[in-house]
Amino acid sequence: MASIIFGMGVGLCSLSQAQMGGMGGGMPSIPGTAFGGATDPSSIQATTDGLRIIPSIQVSERYDSNVFFASKSQLQGTAPGDFITTVAPQVRGLYTDHDKLVKVNASVGVVGSYYANNTGLNYVGANAGVGLDMSDLMSQWRPGARWTVSDTYFYSPQPPAFLLGNQSGEQINPLLTGFQAARTNTSANSVNTQLELPLSSTVRLTGSYTHSFIRYGASQVPQAVAALISQDTQAYTAGVLVQASIQDSISVDFTSSDFDQGRLGAFSTKGGALGWTHRFSPAVSFKATGGVRELSGQSNGVRFPSTIAPFSSVAILWKDPTTSITLLYQSGITPSLAFSSAAMLNHSASFSLTQNTPIRDLVGLLGASYGVANQFGSNAGGPLSWTTVGGMGSLVYRVTQKMFLALAYSYQNVDNVFGGTHFAYDKHVVQLNLTQAFY
Repeated sequence: MASIIFGMGVGLCSLSQAQMGGMGGGMPSIPGTAFGGATDPSSIQATTDGLRIIPSIQVSERYDSNVFFASKSQLQGTAPGDFITTVAPQVRGLYTDHDKLVKVNASVGVVGSYYANNTGLNYVGANAGVGLDMSDLMSQWRPGARWTVSDTYFYSPQPPAFLLGNQSGEQINPLLTGFQAARTNTSANSVNTQLELPLSSTVRLTGSYTHSFIRYGASQVPQAVAALISQDTQAYTAGVLVQASIQDSISVDFTSSDFDQGRLGAFSTKGGALGWTHRFSPAVSFKATGGVRELSGQSNGVRFPSTIAPFSSVAILWKDPTTSITLLYQSGITPSLAFSSAAMLNHSASFSLTQNTPIRDLVGLLGASYGVANQFGSNAGGPLSWTTVGGMGSLVYRVTQKMFLALAYSYQNVDNVFGGTHFAYDKHVVQLNLTQAFY
Protein backbone atom coordinates (compact mmCIF):
# COMPACT_ATOMS: atom_id res chain seq x y z
CA MET A 1 0.00 0.00 0.00
CA ALA A 2 2.04 2.91 0.24
CA SER A 3 -0.30 4.91 2.15
CA ILE A 4 -3.16 6.77 1.19
CA ILE A 5 -0.69 9.39 0.57
CA PHE A 6 -3.80 11.26 0.24
CA GLY A 7 -3.08 11.04 -3.34
CA MET A 8 -0.04 13.17 -3.10
CA GLY A 9 2.97 11.35 -1.91
CA VAL A 10 4.34 8.86 0.57
CA GLY A 11 4.93 9.35 4.23
CA LEU A 12 8.50 8.45 4.95
CA CYS A 13 8.92 7.48 8.51
CA SER A 14 5.90 6.33 10.39
CA LEU A 15 2.99 4.05 9.87
CA SER A 16 0.61 6.92 10.36
CA GLN A 17 2.55 9.22 8.07
CA ALA A 18 2.56 6.49 5.44
CA GLN A 19 -1.18 6.23 5.76
CA MET A 20 -2.35 9.61 6.87
CA GLY A 21 0.10 12.12 5.42
CA GLY A 22 2.26 12.75 2.45
CA MET A 23 1.23 15.97 0.72
CA GLY A 24 3.55 18.71 1.69
CA GLY A 25 5.42 20.51 4.38
CA GLY A 26 8.59 19.50 6.14
CA MET A 27 10.16 16.89 8.30
CA PRO A 28 9.49 16.70 12.03
CA SER A 29 12.43 16.87 14.41
CA ILE A 30 11.77 13.21 15.12
CA PRO A 31 10.14 10.68 12.77
CA GLY A 32 6.53 9.74 13.10
CA THR A 33 4.97 13.00 14.18
CA ALA A 34 2.78 13.75 11.18
CA PHE A 35 0.05 16.16 12.27
CA GLY A 36 1.67 16.30 15.69
CA GLY A 37 1.30 12.54 16.15
CA ALA A 38 -2.49 12.87 15.96
CA THR A 39 -2.81 9.86 13.65
CA ASP A 40 -0.35 7.43 15.22
CA PRO A 41 -0.83 5.91 18.69
CA SER A 42 2.81 4.78 18.72
CA SER A 43 4.06 8.39 18.64
CA ILE A 44 4.13 8.77 22.40
CA GLN A 45 6.86 10.61 24.27
CA ALA A 46 9.32 8.69 26.44
CA THR A 47 8.77 9.65 30.10
CA THR A 48 11.43 7.40 31.63
CA ASP A 49 15.01 6.57 30.75
CA GLY A 50 15.99 3.38 28.96
CA LEU A 51 14.69 1.69 25.83
CA ARG A 52 11.01 1.33 24.97
CA ILE A 53 9.76 -0.76 22.02
CA ILE A 54 6.26 -0.04 20.64
CA PRO A 55 4.86 -2.37 17.96
CA SER A 56 1.81 -1.21 16.03
CA ILE A 57 -0.24 -2.22 13.00
CA GLN A 58 -2.56 -0.43 10.64
CA VAL A 59 -5.21 -2.04 8.46
CA SER A 60 -6.96 0.02 5.82
CA GLU A 61 -9.32 -0.12 2.87
CA ARG A 62 -9.34 2.58 0.22
CA TYR A 63 -10.72 3.46 -3.17
CA ASP A 64 -8.28 5.20 -5.53
CA SER A 65 -9.63 6.62 -8.79
CA ASN A 66 -6.19 6.59 -10.45
CA VAL A 67 -3.81 3.95 -9.09
CA PHE A 68 -1.32 4.52 -11.94
CA PHE A 69 -0.84 8.26 -11.31
CA ALA A 70 -1.30 8.77 -15.07
CA SER A 71 -3.65 10.20 -17.68
CA LYS A 72 -6.15 8.00 -19.53
CA SER A 73 -4.25 8.50 -22.79
CA GLN A 74 -1.24 6.78 -21.25
CA LEU A 75 -3.22 3.81 -19.95
CA GLN A 76 -4.56 2.50 -23.29
CA GLY A 77 -7.97 1.61 -21.90
CA THR A 78 -6.71 0.15 -18.60
CA ALA A 79 -9.19 0.86 -15.80
CA PRO A 80 -7.42 3.30 -13.44
CA GLY A 81 -9.78 2.93 -10.45
CA ASP A 82 -9.34 0.19 -7.84
CA PHE A 83 -10.01 -0.92 -4.27
CA ILE A 84 -6.88 -1.53 -2.23
CA THR A 85 -6.47 -3.40 1.06
CA THR A 86 -3.38 -2.52 3.04
CA VAL A 87 -1.65 -3.92 6.09
CA ALA A 88 1.22 -1.89 7.58
CA PRO A 89 3.07 -3.20 10.66
CA GLN A 90 5.57 -0.93 12.36
CA VAL A 91 8.00 -1.04 15.27
CA ARG A 92 8.99 2.16 17.04
CA GLY A 93 11.90 2.46 19.47
CA LEU A 94 12.25 5.25 22.05
CA TYR A 95 15.47 5.62 23.99
CA THR A 96 16.69 8.07 26.64
CA ASP A 97 19.91 7.50 28.54
CA HIS A 98 20.03 7.51 32.34
CA ASP A 99 21.09 11.16 32.52
CA LYS A 100 18.58 12.16 29.80
CA LEU A 101 21.37 13.63 27.69
CA VAL A 102 20.62 11.66 24.48
CA LYS A 103 17.14 11.06 23.06
CA VAL A 104 16.36 8.72 20.16
CA ASN A 105 13.08 8.13 18.31
CA ALA A 106 13.29 5.50 15.57
CA SER A 107 10.77 3.52 13.54
CA VAL A 108 10.78 0.88 10.84
CA GLY A 109 7.75 -0.34 8.95
CA VAL A 110 6.56 -2.54 6.11
CA VAL A 111 3.64 -1.67 3.84
CA GLY A 112 1.80 -4.42 1.94
CA SER A 113 -1.02 -3.63 -0.49
CA TYR A 114 -3.45 -5.86 -2.37
CA TYR A 115 -5.35 -4.49 -5.41
CA ALA A 116 -8.77 -5.97 -6.09
CA ASN A 117 -8.75 -5.47 -9.88
CA ASN A 118 -5.15 -4.71 -10.90
CA THR A 119 -3.54 -7.56 -8.98
CA GLY A 120 -0.30 -7.05 -10.89
CA LEU A 121 0.16 -3.88 -8.83
CA ASN A 122 0.31 -5.76 -5.50
CA TYR A 123 3.47 -4.82 -3.66
CA VAL A 124 5.40 -4.65 -0.42
CA GLY A 125 7.17 -1.40 0.46
CA ALA A 126 9.27 -0.27 3.41
CA ASN A 127 10.01 2.87 5.37
CA ALA A 128 12.33 3.76 8.23
CA GLY A 129 13.38 6.81 10.16
CA VAL A 130 15.43 7.90 13.12
CA GLY A 131 15.71 11.16 15.03
CA LEU A 132 18.62 11.80 17.43
CA ASP A 133 18.66 14.79 19.80
CA MET A 134 22.00 15.36 21.53
CA SER A 135 21.37 18.95 22.61
CA ASP A 136 21.54 18.22 26.33
CA LEU A 137 24.79 16.30 25.82
CA MET A 138 26.30 19.23 23.88
CA SER A 139 25.14 21.59 26.62
CA GLN A 140 27.41 19.78 29.05
CA TRP A 141 30.32 21.15 27.03
CA ARG A 142 28.74 24.41 25.82
CA PRO A 143 25.61 25.53 27.75
CA GLY A 144 22.74 26.25 25.38
CA ALA A 145 24.18 24.28 22.44
CA ARG A 146 21.83 22.26 20.20
CA TRP A 147 22.58 19.32 17.93
CA THR A 148 20.05 17.12 16.13
CA VAL A 149 20.44 14.43 13.45
CA SER A 150 17.65 12.75 11.49
CA ASP A 151 17.35 10.28 8.64
CA THR A 152 14.31 9.03 6.72
CA TYR A 153 14.07 6.36 4.02
CA PHE A 154 11.31 4.78 1.98
CA TYR A 155 10.84 2.32 -0.86
CA SER A 156 7.51 2.30 -2.71
CA PRO A 157 6.08 2.17 -6.24
CA GLN A 158 4.15 5.36 -5.45
CA PRO A 159 6.59 8.29 -5.71
CA PRO A 160 5.92 11.22 -3.38
CA ALA A 161 5.23 14.74 -4.58
CA PHE A 162 4.98 16.42 -1.19
CA LEU A 163 5.09 15.62 2.48
CA LEU A 164 2.52 17.17 4.77
CA GLY A 165 1.51 17.15 8.38
CA ASN A 166 4.11 18.46 10.77
CA GLN A 167 4.14 21.92 12.29
CA SER A 168 7.85 22.71 11.92
CA GLY A 169 7.61 25.21 9.07
CA GLU A 170 10.72 23.71 7.51
CA GLN A 171 11.30 21.56 4.45
CA ILE A 172 12.58 18.02 4.75
CA ASN A 173 13.86 17.19 1.30
CA PRO A 174 14.68 19.49 -1.65
CA LEU A 175 13.63 16.72 -4.06
CA LEU A 176 10.03 16.60 -2.72
CA THR A 177 8.72 19.94 -3.88
CA GLY A 178 5.62 19.02 -5.85
CA PHE A 179 6.59 17.05 -8.96
CA GLN A 180 4.43 13.91 -9.18
CA ALA A 181 5.75 10.98 -11.20
CA ALA A 182 3.64 8.14 -12.55
CA ARG A 183 3.57 4.86 -10.61
CA THR A 184 7.24 3.85 -10.52
CA ASN A 185 9.40 1.87 -8.11
CA THR A 186 11.03 4.61 -6.07
CA SER A 187 13.51 4.75 -3.20
CA ALA A 188 14.49 7.93 -1.41
CA ASN A 189 16.56 8.93 1.59
CA SER A 190 17.22 12.21 3.35
CA VAL A 191 19.76 12.87 6.12
CA ASN A 192 19.82 16.16 7.99
CA THR A 193 21.86 17.56 10.85
CA GLN A 194 21.58 20.95 12.55
CA LEU A 195 23.98 22.57 15.04
CA GLU A 196 23.83 25.72 17.16
CA LEU A 197 26.73 26.95 19.32
CA PRO A 198 26.23 30.00 21.57
CA LEU A 199 28.96 32.64 21.50
CA SER A 200 27.15 34.84 24.03
CA SER A 201 23.71 35.18 25.56
CA THR A 202 22.37 36.69 22.32
CA VAL A 203 24.63 35.41 19.50
CA ARG A 204 24.87 31.86 18.14
CA LEU A 205 26.82 30.19 15.37
CA THR A 206 24.53 27.97 13.26
CA GLY A 207 25.07 25.33 10.62
CA SER A 208 23.19 22.58 8.82
CA TYR A 209 23.80 19.86 6.25
CA THR A 210 21.32 17.82 4.21
CA HIS A 211 21.98 14.96 1.81
CA SER A 212 19.05 13.53 -0.15
CA PHE A 213 18.71 11.10 -3.00
CA ILE A 214 15.87 9.73 -5.05
CA ARG A 215 16.14 6.66 -7.31
CA TYR A 216 13.54 5.75 -9.93
CA GLY A 217 13.08 2.28 -11.42
CA ALA A 218 11.16 1.29 -14.52
CA SER A 219 7.74 2.90 -14.86
CA GLN A 220 4.72 0.65 -14.34
CA VAL A 221 2.59 2.78 -16.66
CA PRO A 222 2.23 1.49 -20.25
CA GLN A 223 4.13 3.74 -22.67
CA ALA A 224 5.00 6.25 -19.95
CA VAL A 225 6.41 9.31 -21.68
CA ALA A 226 8.33 10.88 -18.81
CA ALA A 227 11.95 9.79 -18.53
CA LEU A 228 12.48 10.02 -14.77
CA ILE A 229 15.84 11.30 -13.50
CA SER A 230 17.47 9.75 -10.44
CA GLN A 231 19.67 12.20 -8.58
CA ASP A 232 21.48 13.34 -5.44
CA THR A 233 21.30 16.63 -3.60
CA GLN A 234 23.53 18.19 -0.95
CA ALA A 235 22.77 21.44 0.86
CA TYR A 236 24.80 23.40 3.41
CA THR A 237 24.21 26.47 5.55
CA ALA A 238 26.51 28.35 7.91
CA GLY A 239 25.81 31.60 9.67
CA VAL A 240 25.01 33.65 12.73
CA LEU A 241 21.77 33.89 14.72
CA VAL A 242 21.20 37.01 16.85
CA GLN A 243 18.50 37.22 19.53
CA ALA A 244 17.53 40.85 18.96
CA SER A 245 14.76 40.83 21.60
CA ILE A 246 12.58 38.43 23.54
CA GLN A 247 10.26 38.17 20.52
CA ASP A 248 12.71 38.59 17.63
CA SER A 249 15.73 36.85 16.19
CA ILE A 250 17.69 37.65 13.04
CA SER A 251 19.91 35.29 11.03
CA VAL A 252 22.53 35.78 8.35
CA ASP A 253 23.59 32.65 6.44
CA PHE A 254 25.80 31.46 3.63
CA THR A 255 23.95 28.77 1.65
CA SER A 256 25.12 26.25 -0.92
CA SER A 257 23.38 23.42 -2.81
CA ASP A 258 24.64 20.82 -5.29
CA PHE A 259 22.37 18.79 -7.57
CA ASP A 260 23.87 15.78 -9.36
CA GLN A 261 21.85 14.24 -12.20
CA GLY A 262 24.57 11.82 -13.32
CA ARG A 263 25.46 11.80 -17.01
CA LEU A 264 22.56 14.20 -17.76
CA GLY A 265 24.07 17.11 -15.90
CA ALA A 266 24.78 18.84 -12.61
CA PHE A 267 24.36 22.32 -11.19
CA SER A 268 25.00 24.20 -7.98
CA THR A 269 23.80 27.32 -6.20
CA LYS A 270 25.73 29.56 -3.79
CA GLY A 271 24.50 32.68 -2.06
CA GLY A 272 23.38 34.46 1.08
CA ALA A 273 20.20 34.61 3.11
CA LEU A 274 18.72 37.00 5.66
CA GLY A 275 16.10 35.64 8.06
CA TRP A 276 13.73 37.01 10.69
CA THR A 277 11.69 35.15 13.31
CA HIS A 278 9.06 36.91 15.44
CA ARG A 279 6.96 35.42 18.23
CA PHE A 280 3.65 37.23 18.57
CA SER A 281 2.55 35.13 21.55
CA PRO A 282 3.32 31.75 23.14
CA ALA A 283 1.06 30.19 20.47
CA VAL A 284 1.84 32.20 17.32
CA SER A 285 5.13 32.75 15.51
CA PHE A 286 6.32 34.00 12.12
CA LYS A 287 9.42 33.08 10.10
CA ALA A 288 10.71 34.73 6.93
CA THR A 289 13.89 34.16 4.90
CA GLY A 290 15.05 35.64 1.63
CA GLY A 291 18.14 35.97 -0.51
CA VAL A 292 19.80 35.32 -3.84
CA ARG A 293 22.03 32.57 -5.19
CA GLU A 294 24.31 32.22 -8.18
CA LEU A 295 23.26 29.28 -10.37
CA SER A 296 25.93 27.52 -12.43
CA GLY A 297 26.40 24.08 -13.98
CA GLN A 298 26.17 21.95 -17.10
CA SER A 299 23.50 20.00 -18.95
CA ASN A 300 24.39 17.04 -21.17
CA GLY A 301 28.05 18.03 -21.05
CA VAL A 302 27.44 21.66 -22.08
CA ARG A 303 27.97 24.40 -19.51
CA PHE A 304 25.31 27.10 -19.29
CA PRO A 305 25.89 30.74 -18.34
CA SER A 306 25.83 31.56 -14.64
CA THR A 307 22.82 33.53 -13.51
CA ILE A 308 21.33 34.96 -10.32
CA ALA A 309 18.29 33.23 -8.85
CA PRO A 310 16.09 34.43 -5.96
CA PHE A 311 14.80 32.30 -3.11
CA SER A 312 12.52 32.90 -0.12
CA SER A 313 10.33 31.26 2.49
CA VAL A 314 7.56 32.47 4.80
CA ALA A 315 5.94 30.42 7.58
CA ILE A 316 3.15 31.24 10.02
CA LEU A 317 2.83 28.78 12.91
CA TRP A 318 0.02 28.46 15.48
CA LYS A 319 0.07 25.85 18.23
CA ASP A 320 -2.08 25.74 21.36
CA PRO A 321 -3.58 22.83 23.36
CA THR A 322 -6.42 22.30 20.84
CA THR A 323 -5.15 23.62 17.49
CA SER A 324 -2.00 23.37 15.35
CA ILE A 325 -1.75 25.33 12.10
CA THR A 326 1.12 25.71 9.63
CA LEU A 327 1.10 28.01 6.61
CA LEU A 328 4.27 27.69 4.53
CA TYR A 329 5.46 29.29 1.29
CA GLN A 330 8.82 28.55 -0.31
CA SER A 331 10.53 29.41 -3.58
CA GLY A 332 13.92 28.55 -4.98
CA ILE A 333 15.90 26.52 -7.48
CA THR A 334 15.14 22.79 -7.64
CA PRO A 335 16.11 20.14 -10.21
CA SER A 336 13.94 18.72 -12.93
CA LEU A 337 12.92 15.15 -12.07
CA ALA A 338 11.64 14.12 -15.51
CA PHE A 339 11.86 14.71 -19.27
CA SER A 340 15.16 16.65 -19.37
CA SER A 341 17.99 17.84 -17.14
CA ALA A 342 17.19 21.38 -16.05
CA ALA A 343 17.16 23.81 -13.16
CA MET A 344 13.62 24.81 -12.21
CA LEU A 345 12.37 27.87 -10.37
CA ASN A 346 9.94 26.31 -7.92
CA HIS A 347 7.16 27.87 -5.85
CA SER A 348 5.34 25.79 -3.27
CA ALA A 349 2.73 26.53 -0.63
CA SER A 350 1.25 24.22 1.98
CA PHE A 351 -1.28 24.32 4.78
CA SER A 352 -1.86 21.84 7.58
CA LEU A 353 -4.33 21.90 10.45
CA THR A 354 -4.89 19.64 13.45
CA GLN A 355 -8.02 20.59 15.39
CA ASN A 356 -9.64 19.00 18.42
CA THR A 357 -13.42 18.92 17.94
CA PRO A 358 -16.12 19.43 20.60
CA ILE A 359 -16.56 15.65 20.55
CA ARG A 360 -14.09 14.11 22.95
CA ASP A 361 -11.21 12.22 21.30
CA LEU A 362 -12.32 13.25 17.79
CA VAL A 363 -9.69 15.23 15.84
CA GLY A 364 -10.04 16.89 12.46
CA LEU A 365 -7.16 17.13 9.99
CA LEU A 366 -6.95 19.37 6.94
CA GLY A 367 -4.11 19.73 4.48
CA ALA A 368 -3.47 21.40 1.15
CA SER A 369 -0.43 21.81 -1.09
CA TYR A 370 0.34 23.70 -4.27
CA GLY A 371 3.53 23.44 -6.29
CA VAL A 372 4.53 25.02 -9.58
CA ALA A 373 7.90 25.01 -11.32
CA ASN A 374 9.18 26.44 -14.60
CA GLN A 375 12.47 25.96 -16.39
CA PHE A 376 14.92 28.63 -15.22
CA GLY A 377 17.49 29.99 -17.63
CA SER A 378 18.36 28.30 -20.92
CA ASN A 379 19.88 24.99 -19.83
CA ALA A 380 17.29 22.56 -21.25
CA GLY A 381 16.18 21.63 -24.73
CA GLY A 382 12.54 22.73 -24.54
CA PRO A 383 9.87 24.40 -22.39
CA LEU A 384 9.46 22.40 -19.18
CA SER A 385 7.07 22.99 -16.28
CA TRP A 386 4.76 21.26 -13.86
CA THR A 387 1.91 22.18 -11.54
CA THR A 388 0.52 19.99 -8.75
CA VAL A 389 -2.43 20.84 -6.52
CA GLY A 390 -3.86 18.68 -3.76
CA GLY A 391 -5.93 18.69 -0.63
CA MET A 392 -7.12 16.29 2.05
CA GLY A 393 -9.50 16.14 4.96
CA SER A 394 -9.78 13.52 7.69
CA LEU A 395 -11.53 12.73 10.94
CA VAL A 396 -9.55 10.66 13.45
CA TYR A 397 -11.26 9.11 16.47
CA ARG A 398 -9.19 7.84 19.36
CA VAL A 399 -11.11 4.71 20.33
CA THR A 400 -8.67 4.02 23.16
CA GLN A 401 -5.25 5.39 24.09
CA LYS A 402 -3.73 2.76 21.80
CA MET A 403 -6.28 2.59 18.94
CA PHE A 404 -7.17 5.18 16.28
CA LEU A 405 -9.95 4.99 13.65
CA ALA A 406 -9.72 7.38 10.70
CA LEU A 407 -11.81 8.31 7.66
CA ALA A 408 -10.12 10.44 5.00
CA TYR A 409 -10.63 11.93 1.55
CA SER A 410 -8.02 13.48 -0.72
CA TYR A 411 -7.79 15.04 -4.16
CA GLN A 412 -4.83 15.65 -6.45
CA ASN A 413 -4.49 17.39 -9.81
CA VAL A 414 -1.27 17.15 -11.84
CA ASP A 415 -0.18 18.90 -15.04
CA ASN A 416 3.31 18.15 -16.36
CA VAL A 417 4.33 20.04 -19.52
CA PHE A 418 7.24 19.30 -21.85
CA GLY A 419 7.74 20.79 -25.30
CA GLY A 420 4.20 22.17 -25.33
CA THR A 421 2.59 18.78 -24.59
CA HIS A 422 0.54 18.40 -21.40
CA PHE A 423 0.51 15.16 -19.40
CA ALA A 424 -2.32 15.88 -16.99
CA TYR A 425 -4.61 13.88 -14.70
CA ASP A 426 -6.42 14.03 -11.40
CA LYS A 427 -7.28 11.47 -8.73
CA HIS A 428 -9.61 10.99 -5.78
CA VAL A 429 -8.88 8.77 -2.80
CA VAL A 430 -11.23 7.70 0.01
CA GLN A 431 -9.80 5.63 2.86
CA LEU A 432 -10.85 4.05 6.13
CA ASN A 433 -8.16 2.74 8.46
CA LEU A 434 -7.72 1.31 11.93
CA THR A 435 -4.41 1.64 13.82
CA GLN A 436 -3.53 -0.30 16.97
CA ALA A 437 -0.40 0.10 19.10
CA PHE A 438 0.82 -2.42 21.68
CA TYR A 439 2.45 -1.14 24.86
